[in-house]
Amino acid sequence: MSDLQIVLIIIGALIILAVVVINWWQERRFHQQVERSFSSPKSDALLDDPQLNPSEFSADLNDAYTFADVEASLPAQKATEPSLSYDGYNKNELDDFAINDYADETILEDAYDSLPDYIKAPVEADDALGVSTIDTPKKSPQHEDIKAIFEEAFSDKKTPEPLSVKQSQGSNEAAPTVPDADSSLPAMVHAQMDLTALLYLPEATPLGQFAEALMGLFDGYDKPVFIHVQDINKEWYLLKEAAPNLLITKVASSLQLADRGGAVSRHTLNRFQLAVETIGLDINAHVEWQSTGDALTVANALDAFCIEVDKTIGFHLVHGESGAFTGTKLRGLAESQGLSLANGVFQFMEDAQARELHQASFTMFNREDYPFSPEMLRSSVVKGVTFQMDIPHVKHCAEAFNTMVQVARQMEIGLNATLVDDNNKVLGEMQIEKIRQQLKVIHATMLVRGIVPGSESAHRLFT
Repeated sequence: MSDLQIVLIIIGALIILAVVVINWWQERRFHQQVERSFSSPKSDALLDDPQLNPSEFSADLNDAYTFADVEASLPAQKATEPSLSYDGYNKNELDDFAINDYADETILEDAYDSLPDYIKAPVEADDALGVSTIDTPKKSPQHEDIKAIFEEAFSDKKTPEPLSVKQSQGSNEAAPTVPDADSSLPAMVHAQMDLTALLYLPEATPLGQFAEALMGLFDGYDKPVFIHVQDINKEWYLLKEAAPNLLITKVASSLQLADRGGAVSRHTLNRFQLAVETIGLDINAHVEWQSTGDALTVANALDAFCIEVDKTIGFHLVHGESGAFTGTKLRGLAESQGLSLANGVFQFMEDAQARELHQASFTMFNREDYPFSPEMLRSSVVKGVTFQMDIPHVKHCAEAFNTMVQVARQMEIGLNATLVDDNNKVLGEMQIEKIRQQLKVIHATMLVRGIVPGSESAHRLFT
């Protein structure tokens, strides 16, 4: 070993030793700081007073003062201040009267007659009202308020509805003005999606008098426009579904602010607002807009939300080593798993209502973009299919995704195929779990916005 190597080894050892010493010194200093921080605290003037010893104070007090001295040192009581120590009776006698329920009535009456007037006055007043003031003290209003709040918060009883003006009784004061109970919008209208104006008619009017004017003013928009009318029974109807002789009292005009085509333009907003104000003047109606702020800003924010959550999730089933699978076998396996062929794709409907509304939970279509048909499936082979779910249109997306994976796994076994992602990489359970977590995030984001996946509002917005 050369001298240079020995010197380097010694230098390295010294460096290591220095690091160890420095670490030990820092650790020791840290421990000292901790001990000083958590050592027993010094006396606190607010918590304990070393100059005040209760036993010594009591002994000194007994030696220095007598009860007579303390009583003499107190200021004389005012004549208007009630007191339980008065001439003729001491404290023990009063206690006997209060405790002994079987005391002689004559003694009690004599004792009462000798009471000062300022004590007898409130008692006589209570007797005249038939009120007993001996049993329990009166609770403070604050106590009653707190008790009422707790009973309301923890009670299982349903909160009673507020009384209407007709139900209120026995009041000579003017009753407060009760707002119109029917201030809600039509069920189809969504406050987060639509710019809505309510037109209040001065009196019930047949719809036929201005139905054509309403329809004509709201034609030719690049975003959906909905017109509802309310009858005298406070029921909402779409304008195109209402009878001409229907007596209406209110009109609701709504413009959808965004869809998959983007946000509404400023020109469209101005045109819609002008049309509403014009029809309001024509039918002598009071116009009330249901939103505050800039409608264009709301529309752009809604469009950004659509871009964030408008996602489709899918994977592919490709042929394995045995080659492409026949169309007849593919159709048989698909129908056995609950899929049905319609419009060139296989659709999975969750229930009868979904089949009636044609709302598929997920679809399976040809990966080569050739639509399926009975003739094509009888005479062709298929190299791969795609399973896809449109998230905003599915009400229970997590359950639908699990069903889609289960169906794909069953068909993977039956067709001797392989489940892959968009990059043709084998799709394992880890990748499926990642997709499941993405679904939960998108679902929660939509709920926070007030748009339920699979609802009518979601179908309108993502179309």
